[in-house]
Amino acid sequence: MSYCLNPECQKPQNPAGYNFCHNCGAKLLLGDRYRALKSIGQGGFGRTFLAIDEYKPSKPRCVIKQFFPQFQTPQNAQKAAQLFQKEAVRLDDLGTHPQIPALLAHFDADNYQYLVQEFIEGQTLAQELETEGALSEFKVREVLFDLLPVLQFVHEKKVIHRDIKPENIIRRATITELLETNPEAKEEPNQFQSGQLVLVDFGAAKFATATALGRTGTVIGTAGYVAPEQFLGQAVPASDLYCLGVTCVQLLTATEPFSLFDVKEGVWHWRDYLLSPVTLEFAKVLDRLLEANLNQRYHSATEVLTDLDWLPPVTHRTTPKPNPSPGVRGNSPPQPPNNPSIVSRLMGATPQMIKGTILENFGKFEAAIASYDQAIALKPNNADAWYKKARIHAEMGNHDEALSGYEKTLELKPERWDAWRDKGIMLYKLRRYPDAVSSYLKALQFQPNQPLIWLLMSMAIKQTGNNKEAQTTLEQARQIMPERDNERASLLWQAWEILIKN
Repeated sequence: MSYCLNPECQKPQNPAGYNFCHNCGAKLLLGDRYRALKSIGQGGFGRTFLAIDEYKPSKPRCVIKQFFPQFQTPQNAQKAAQLFQKEAVRLDDLGTHPQIPALLAHFDADNYQYLVQEFIEGQTLAQELETEGALSEFKVREVLFDLLPVLQFVHEKKVIHRDIKPENIIRRATITELLETNPEAKEEPNQFQSGQLVLVDFGAAKFATATALGRTGTVIGTAGYVAPEQFLGQAVPASDLYCLGVTCVQLLTATEPFSLFDVKEGVWHWRDYLLSPVTLEFAKVLDRLLEANLNQRYHSATEVLTDLDWLPPVTHRTTPKPNPSPGVRGNSPPQPPNNPSIVSRLMGATPQMIKGTILENFGKFEAAIASYDQAIALKPNNADAWYKKARIHAEMGNHDEALSGYEKTLELKPERWDAWRDKGIMLYKLRRYPDAVSSYLKALQFQPNQPLIWLLMSMAIKQTGNNKEAQTTLEQARQIMPERDNERASLLWQAWEILIKN
């Protein structure tokens, strides 16, 4: 089987051995060497394919990443392309480590950028967890001893992975397993170190999303695993150690992180979900990995390895029920915390609002709406919840639901200028131009020096047929526009993008 890499091809599947697509005529051998077999993933940055290297006698499998961004603005697309190129340089450097997939090639073909990486034969820890259940303390210690040296190497290269989780850790297949699927595997034995863990997904996919590219302090990672500082877009090497700690307690409990963390109290209660006991000493290591406070958390992989080396051998001794350390709770009944969690302090919100914000930042819109609905059910006059819910509906193109949410927000907090502005945008999209103008005017009562609102209002006025008033409004926008050309251009593009989106 061959798979056509042309994104516009309607019938990409081809018989094995074909050199050109039977449907669109595109070349099937990338760089006259790599043959895509099937699509294995697609995201904002492009597409990923399982492939084979036809230059080698064993035709080893590899992974092709095609840069094919789905962006709305040229600026974002250009920035994403630059990030993809930087990612190639980074992967070329990191791939020299045996526990990181090697970069095999990076080139342009047919107006697309491509990365070709080593394919890791084996199962992810997430797959192992699903088939075998929770891991013992002994096995989780092995995971740490195997992965921490990899993080030492990565952090020395000034790189932060930011998305460590069971799905991104692959255990290399054994030689026996490899030979069952590929009899030629023995020709390249140095690739196959049985049972060794490999850290994957350093790819540009996490960078190249329209939402991420539009923000400074980008949130990269997976909800439930990211450290508090990483959630704020300020990741440091210790953020990877936090992710690794979350991964460890998930492996020990076979339970998703969201269930292990009490958002209201800001503490982890992973001990409550243990299927078999762990030693007190090892529990303390995990607690320190999970510390919300950076000053209390491990700062380097070396520190963690040092503490692990001093641990006694695994015994059947169970962990007692200690008083909860900051950020972590044992089996004791929930107690009101003396200090709110860092997330709670930073966001000053209810647990439902915190969870909703996290989910929203990671693009889980339906789940975020459900969390905001829970917040509203507990406190119907929660204007912030109504507003955030409305913003998500607007992002999803649900104009009527968004408008209803903005109206409820303004009923509760009529002084919210941002809700008046966003309500005006929705009314414009619904072609209710006079109402949109009225909404923009209300916003300007609270924030008269917002050039974006003046720009949006001028467009709405023009749609009513009052060109003279529209010109006057546009002139007002010009007078308060930023002085720098790039800032002015960005503002104009933002106004245009708002009106053409959805």
